[in-house]
Amino acid sequence: MLNKEPQSKLMIEVDTLRLYDIPEVARLYEEAFSSHFLGHMGQGFLELFCAQFMNSATNYGYVAKYHGRPVGFVFGSIAEKPFSQFYRRNFWKLVILVVGRYVNDNYVRKHIKERLHCILDALKTFIFRQSGEQTEKLSSFTAARILAIGVDPNYRGIGIANQLTSNFCVQMKQEGFKKVGLSTFPWNERAIRFYKKDGWILEGRNSSSLSFIRTIL
Repeated sequence: MLNKEPQSKLMIEVDTLRLYDIPEVARLYEEAFSSHFLGHMGQGFLELFCAQFMNSATNYGYVAKYHGRPVGFVFGSIAEKPFSQFYRRNFWKLVILVVGRYVNDNYVRKHIKERLHCILDALKTFIFRQSGEQTEKLSSFTAARILAIGVDPNYRGIGIANQLTSNFCVQMKQEGFKKVGLSTFPWNERAIRFYKKDGWILEGRNSSSLSFIRTIL
């Protein structure tokens, strides 16, 4: 356990997401986002979801490890539609997995209407693929984006999330981006406190989200 070893002796290493990391990172995602829709989609769905941030020209995944075991992750993208390949490559698998979760998980049934836009995006992507139309575009925004950050509850509060955001921002700077953006729910006070402390500036808000930006000049 973490509390048996002084924090100063913890050796946390951050590396790019690898194939052998996927099952454990999917488990971490499910735990970190247990109050979110994707956190209820099951291990099979989440393994497919996490895999899109590995070996991609537009999506990025980094994993924080302690003694070789994943204890945190960050996912980001420079694509305008970061999930297009995910939908194209896995459309029928996703249909089966989503139907299965709808049948077996009350949270999914209750909140499925809130995700109808994702279902429509997946369907459009599949149709465009069938017609030969390409949907992959680099972001038209001024900033790359962090899409998700998760840290094992046993390893929170020791700077792992800072290391993960730093690695992503360094990569984006190397690729010529001057800003990185992200968003969170207005009620996620823990995340908001972290982002402000980590150097993110509140850029905008609406009833469902807060947007932050970080300059990486």
